Amino acid sequence: MARPFKTEMSELGTTLDWVVEADISDILLGLEESRDESIIAVGSGGSFSAAHHLARLQQTFNGRVSAAMTPYQFRAEPTADAHCWIFSAGGSNVDVIAAVTAANRAEVAGVNAVTMRRTSALARFVGEDPTMRLHYLAVPSKRDGFLATNSLLAFCAVMTRAYMEMNGNAEGWRQIVAQMRQLIEGQISDSWRAAALQLTGLQHLVVLHGADTSLGAVDLESKLVEAGIVGVQMADYRQFAHGRHHWLAKNGRLSGVLALTSTRDRSLARRTLRLLPSDGPCAVIDVPGSPEEAQLASLLAAFYITEELSFARGIDPGQPGVPEFGRKLYSLTVGKADRRTRHQASVDRKRCVRPAGLSSKPHSGPSDSIEVAHRLFEEDLTSTPFGAVVLDYDGTVVDTQDRFELPREDLVAEVLRILHCRLQLGIATGRGRSAGADLRAVIPEEFWPLVTIGYYNGAVIRDLADTEPLDEPSQPSGQLDMVHDVLQRDDSTLRLTLRAHQLTVEPEAGLSKDKLWQHVRMLVDELELPLVRVVRSSHSIDVLDSSTSKLHVVDAVAARVQTAAVLRIGDRGRWPGNDYALLASPLGLSVDQVSQDLTECWNIAPEGIRGTRATLYYLRSVDVLDGIGRMRLEKDE
Repeated sequence: MARPFKTEMSELGTTLDWVVEADISDILLGLEESRDESIIAVGSGGSFSAAHHLARLQQTFNGRVSAAMTPYQFRAEPTADAHCWIFSAGGSNVDVIAAVTAANRAEVAGVNAVTMRRTSALARFVGEDPTMRLHYLAVPSKRDGFLATNSLLAFCAVMTRAYMEMNGNAEGWRQIVAQMRQLIEGQISDSWRAAALQLTGLQHLVVLHGADTSLGAVDLESKLVEAGIVGVQMADYRQFAHGRHHWLAKNGRLSGVLALTSTRDRSLARRTLRLLPSDGPCAVIDVPGSPEEAQLASLLAAFYITEELSFARGIDPGQPGVPEFGRKLYSLTVGKADRRTRHQASVDRKRCVRPAGLSSKPHSGPSDSIEVAHRLFEEDLTSTPFGAVVLDYDGTVVDTQDRFELPREDLVAEVLRILHCRLQLGIATGRGRSAGADLRAVIPEEFWPLVTIGYYNGAVIRDLADTEPLDEPSQPSGQLDMVHDVLQRDDSTLRLTLRAHQLTVEPEAGLSKDKLWQHVRMLVDELELPLVRVVRSSHSIDVLDSSTSKLHVVDAVAARVQTAAVLRIGDRGRWPGNDYALLASPLGLSVDQVSQDLTECWNIAPEGIRGTRATLYYLRSVDVLDGIGRMRLEKDE
């Protein structure tokens, strides 16, 4: 972890060039999924600056309250409803592994890990969980030295580029790039260096910043303290006015002030600095441009200031030397957290979606607790024989981000086991023929007669063996046609797919899925269309006519086996999810979202097990004898 800092600084231009040309489509996809949610951004050391930057971007562009946390803080305070983004250049320190483990156990809404190393402990952990995403940035510069430089520039610039492109401001991004190149190569950075030299030989430095220079201030505090250059107190201009100024009153001769200013706060900065005592040095670092230009410019300023103040003290911040106790501290583990039992995890999932005080049925007494309801649900589940299993497809048989791939081999092996035991299988999917083709690719032909598929959310029921074209009516219902025409006329940014019984609405990049859902639902209500309903899948909004229901698949397999008892497994069991009706049963199991009802649609998989891994857990718990299935659940320890 030691490289000459000047060598790292000489590579900044190359790193910026890489950011401009890099394929960031996977980053964009992860951010699109996070668009409507709060983000908890996690990083330690220099990566905390990247976490701060992402949290601010999410609030600025998407209006979602977000926060930056250290891995230790996140481990103690995970938030299940938020999306978690974890930054680590190397991906192998004990704290980042603790953070991603905590994210998995808390079952946060989404996990994205951003790293510079394709092979690391972080990459291995994320690679084993298909509900998480790994973003590998193949920056051409060598690994950072003691301080984060090129990795941090890449993290922050990639995120800025992504948000600006998501919001249709590619021209703004090009302007930022042009300015950044001038700063790396030009005279402004020389003026920053000269200003920094006014602050040498101090014991303490007060760093003041505005709204558009917070990134530089956060990183400057990190770098100067980590390299042992000078103690830093950081505050924005108004927070400084609330008591922190008193430091200068008592320690002014040993302290200096470094003020980061930009277009929005120059006036406030000037008025603030005029009031400060004159017994200590004060340097002003002015950064040009729009708010987003100023943020990245302030980061570059932090690099140049660190370089000048460090070498003025005779310290190379890229290789300052690490004391033995520091090496031991870096490797110190925080200890293992207590894992929740399966019962605790199941109860917590229900509790998260139920309003406080809500009872499962009218006039229920104190025994009607979530804990008791879970015990009763599992007792009924394990004591009820069933004649078939019906599975949702996307998010259940294949994970959402792998939905264009074939089902995983271990899950297919369990499907074949229950089919070999002559248990009937149903598949309820919003797709058309592609789902049947993928299943025929992994299920031997001898088992095809045992599999029933409901295409287009149950509108078309076929045996897996049936490879004929899906003979839908040529015209959709009049009400679906009406919704399609209004959406097509009012908004050309939507991808609309109209079929006989289903209209699929998918957002183009830059459109919030939550806002799209509200828009489509409001339209259906305004048009007063009683024969259609609107549901959400993991990647689209579906408008369905009255003849469409995944319950048709349940009815079809139930008729085959002559029993109403059918086990149902899906992922979107919370209203308005497209599995809400399917899982509204005492035999309904979710691999992700659960409903509020205490008598149905539970997720009873072990802690941290979601998606296809939860499906695999459920299928492995199915015992089959003479074509009849029973659930056998492990005991909680």
